[in-house]
Amino acid sequence: MATLADLTESDVVAISEAAGDPDWLRDRRQSAFKALSDLAWPTPKVEEWRHTDPRRVDLSRQLRSSGGSEVAARPSGIVGVLDKRAVTVRIIDGEVVEASVAPDAAAQGVVASDLATAAAEHPDLVRDELGGVVGAEDAFTAANLAAFTGGAFVHVPADVTLDAPITVTVQVSQTGTHLPRLLLHVGAHARAQLYLDHSGGADATVVEVVEMVAEQGAQLRVASTQDWGEGIAHVAWHGASARRDADVRSLEATFGGDTVYVRPEMGLDGAGANGELYGVYYTSAEQRVEHRCLTHHNASHTSSDQIYKGALQGSSRAVWFGNIRIEPHAKATTSDETNRNLILTEGAKADSIPFLEILTSDVIACGHHSSVGQVDEMQLFYLESRGIPRPEAARLLVFGFFKEVLDRVDLQGVTDTVLSEIEGELRNAPTALMDQRRNRQQTGADPVTAGA
Repeated sequence: MATLADLTESDVVAISEAAGDPDWLRDRRQSAFKALSDLAWPTPKVEEWRHTDPRRVDLSRQLRSSGGSEVAARPSGIVGVLDKRAVTVRIIDGEVVEASVAPDAAAQGVVASDLATAAAEHPDLVRDELGGVVGAEDAFTAANLAAFTGGAFVHVPADVTLDAPITVTVQVSQTGTHLPRLLLHVGAHARAQLYLDHSGGADATVVEVVEMVAEQGAQLRVASTQDWGEGIAHVAWHGASARRDADVRSLEATFGGDTVYVRPEMGLDGAGANGELYGVYYTSAEQRVEHRCLTHHNASHTSSDQIYKGALQGSSRAVWFGNIRIEPHAKATTSDETNRNLILTEGAKADSIPFLEILTSDVIACGHHSSVGQVDEMQLFYLESRGIPRPEAARLLVFGFFKEVLDRVDLQGVTDTVLSEIEGELRNAPTALMDQRRNRQQTGADPVTAGA
C-alpha cells in the first residue's frame, strides 16, 4: 500500500475502485490528486507550520483502508455517556464499520452511510457539498480528498429536529496512515447535535477532514474530542459553513496525542448567520498541540465568537492562532476572539497569536484578547485560608477556568466528561503553582510543588 509521501494517481484510482465510487466521485478524487501533485508538503519555513514542526507528522506510514472491524466500540468518552443516539457512525482504521440510523430518525428521513454509497444514492447533495467547505487547499487536505478511505455522510432533512445526537467515533488500532472524512449536511431550519470522538493508541498518522453545512435557519451544536494515545500525530481540518440565519457552535477538546494540529474554521456565508468556536486543551509531557482557528465573515449582519482556554504542564507546548476575517462586502458584523493559557510547570510554553483581517470600515464590533500566566497565587491563598488543601484548591481553580468555555456549548455529558479528563491529567503529574523565581526569593528554597 502507498504512503502519503509516494502516493500516485494509480493508487488513487485503486482506492476509488475498491470503494465502489461512482464516476463523478472518482473524477473528484483525481482532480484532488492533480492539485496535490502541484503542492509541496509543508516545512517549518511555511507560515502555517512555523510553530509546529511538520516533520513530527510521519508521511512514510502506509495508508490503511481496513483491518479494524473487530475493535470494540469505545465505551467511554463523550459518546459513551449517551443513552440514546439518532445516528451512530464508527470509523475504525480507515473503514466505516457502522453507519446506522435510529428508527425514529430514519422515519424523518435522516440518512447515514459511507461516502461512496451516499455519492451514488444522494448525488445532488454530496456532489454539491463534498470539498466545498474544505477542499484541496494544501497537501494534507488534497491528499485526504484524493485518497480518503473512511468516508462517512450524514444528512438531516429540512425542518427535522433530532432529540438525540449524531455520534461519530474515529478509532485507530493499527499502525499506518488513516484518512477519515465526514460530510454532515443539516437542512434548512433543522436542529442537530454532533458528537465527534477520537481515540486510539497505535503509532499512526491521522489526516482528517470534517465538513459541516448548516442551511438557512438551521441550528448545529458540535463537540469534538481528541483523546489519542501518545503515538498519534493528528492533522485535522474541521470546517463549517453557516448559511443565512444559521447558528453553529463548536467545541474542540484536546488532551492526548504526540502531535495534534487542528484547524477549526467557521464560514459565515449567509446574512444573519452566527458562528462560535470554543476550545479547551490540556497538554503534558512532550506534547505539541496547535489550534489554528478561522472565522470568515462572508456576509453582512453576521456574528461570531472564539474562546479557547488551555493548561500546560511538563515540557509541552501549545499554540493558538485565532483569525477573524471580515470581507469588504460583509457589513455590520460583530465578532470577538479570546485565548487564555495557564502554565502549570516551569518547562511548559504557550504561544497565543490573535489576528484580525478587517477589510471594511462598516463593523459594529471586533476585538481580541490573549493571555499566558499561572494560577493566581492570591486566589490559592484565599482558598487555603478556608481550609482547602493547596492541591485541591488548584484543581478547583483549573476547573473554574475551563468551565466557562464548556458551559457555552451545553451538550449532554460533555462538561462532566471533559472535566473528568482534566482531573485525571492533573492527578498524574506535579504542578507548580507560582512563579519559580518569586518563590525562591521568598523562601530561599526549591520551588513549591503540589501533587495534583
